[in-house]
Amino acid sequence: MEANSHPSAYDRDATRSLGLLDLPHETLTMITELLSRHDKAKLASTNNAMNSFLEPQLWRKIKTCIGTPKDTAGLVNLLTARPDIIPLIKMPEMWGILIQHEGQPVEQVGEREKRALNRSMLKQPKLSDFVFWIELRDHTPYCLTKEDSALFRQPDVERFRLSYVDFSSFRIIDKTFLTHGNLKKLMIEESKYTVEALDRFVSPSKNLTDLQISQRTGGPSFIPTFYLPIITSYAAMLKALQLLWCRPMHLTSSPGFSGLDLTAFSALRLLRIHPSVLLGPGDEDAQSYTAGTGLNITDLIRSRLPSGLKMLLLESLTTHSSLQYLQMEIYPRDKEFIRCLIEQRQSLAPRLRYINLYYMEDMVEPTELYDLATKHSIEMSTLYEEETIDLDVKILDADTFVARNGE
Repeated sequence: MEANSHPSAYDRDATRSLGLLDLPHETLTMITELLSRHDKAKLASTNNAMNSFLEPQLWRKIKTCIGTPKDTAGLVNLLTARPDIIPLIKMPEMWGILIQHEGQPVEQVGEREKRALNRSMLKQPKLSDFVFWIELRDHTPYCLTKEDSALFRQPDVERFRLSYVDFSSFRIIDKTFLTHGNLKKLMIEESKYTVEALDRFVSPSKNLTDLQISQRTGGPSFIPTFYLPIITSYAAMLKALQLLWCRPMHLTSSPGFSGLDLTAFSALRLLRIHPSVLLGPGDEDAQSYTAGTGLNITDLIRSRLPSGLKMLLLESLTTHSSLQYLQMEIYPRDKEFIRCLIEQRQSLAPRLRYINLYYMEDMVEPTELYDLATKHSIEMSTLYEEETIDLDVKILDADTFVARNGE
């Protein structure tokens, strides 16, 4: 019988040279992690299988977008359909995560499903920017559960921004659970939380230099002095502090509230605050902040304001008018505060160079204060609702620093 000269399927498979894709995923991951981003992109273009494997390693940002298949539910569906991505891919080039959703959630993930996903979650070695923004249709804060805290367990994050969420449940997580020791900037906007929950976010940081807490709707019921025990440990490093309440009077009128003593914050260069949060409520007819303090206005400012301040941004000096074309003047107590600060700058805050007044749409321009500021080498300006000042805190110490709106 003549031997078969054609190799069998078994013989062909046995003699085929092994390629990269025949290696275990763990081994292939170790190899590809040694490649540059450019080389990974070239290798991914060789075939579909290699592209499918390498693509997540090339991701630098994960962004969900409402109204498209790439919304938050779509991200969950992707990870569910591609479970190989979760345990095997570390996304070494990813530096930012932006989770943003408006309206009601399309899908709800149960606690059991969350725990299953969280067990597979890996720390991202270059993740420095994390934004979590869920704005529901009725503007109530989106409630995070204890299981959601695993999302924020990223040790190398330098900037967190939480908007329109209720993270009160984080008060029950262990104090050592969150590990972002490199956190430099924390922004919390229109959110609900307890003092303990806020402490869970702030306390891991060893490098916090920029803190912004914005509350223009219903939020925490505690008065501003409750923030001091949390942030005082950063008094020697915090360079920018923004405490924003559109209508702070319901907070500052609380019994026993007499303002915030920020004199220990020696590194602070930028402060955005309402004067009544800093100095106390003053008298009922808004004539002076010194009522009931036993101090004159100069000594009151000295007992509250950090002496190294360079920029003072004064928030919402009066309530917004509901009547069109009705302009209002700055309260007498605020004029007294600003005038004294300008005239006594050398003794109160010798480095002060900029005073900005926020939300001046319905206000009469305080031209007499502008002239006084110019005389004392201070740049004073007004800002409208749509205008912002966004600064890199690194430049606040520079003697040549010049502030410009929107820069």
